[in-house]
Amino acid sequence: MAAPASEPDRLLTFAIAGRAFAVDLASIVEVIRYRPPTPVPGADPGVEGILPLRGRMVTVIDARRRLALPARETASPAQVIVVREDGELVGLVVDAVTGVAAAAGEAREPLPGALGVSRPEVYRGVLRRGAEYTLLLDLEKVLQGGAARGATRADEGPRPPSGGGA
Repeated sequence: MAAPASEPDRLLTFAIAGRAFAVDLASIVEVIRYRPPTPVPGADPGVEGILPLRGRMVTVIDARRRLALPARETASPAQVIVVREDGELVGLVVDAVTGVAAAAGEAREPLPGALGVSRPEVYRGVLRRGAEYTLLLDLEKVLQGGAARGATRADEGPRPPSGGGA
């Protein structure tokens, strides 16, 4: 008897800067229409601010900035993909959610190294569907921020050395 075929992964697909992306649907709480969040002084540059959502605060992340894509025009329509990350709600701003897709493992391919993307660690690979390709994101790594996390910000002075010596 043959082994049962594994269930295909269910993915939420969306567009950012004319490119197709997807993330695992299991981590998604909901999708909401974008509205300008309240900025938080001193927050990571990729954080747009916070939004209230049914009595909870959602930290709103700029997907374009996290993926090193051109900034979105302020008046452009957008949506926020809300996910639960370590017990908190986090929203990822995208241009448009395009649907839900099922993806069998054999349709996935590794991200070609020759692409030279600025943050290869945020990609889980590429999903090929006919002649079209969708970039698969590691949502947790996108939400974690840039590789320079913890580096001194331009508006801060040098950090004192840590440790107990001297």
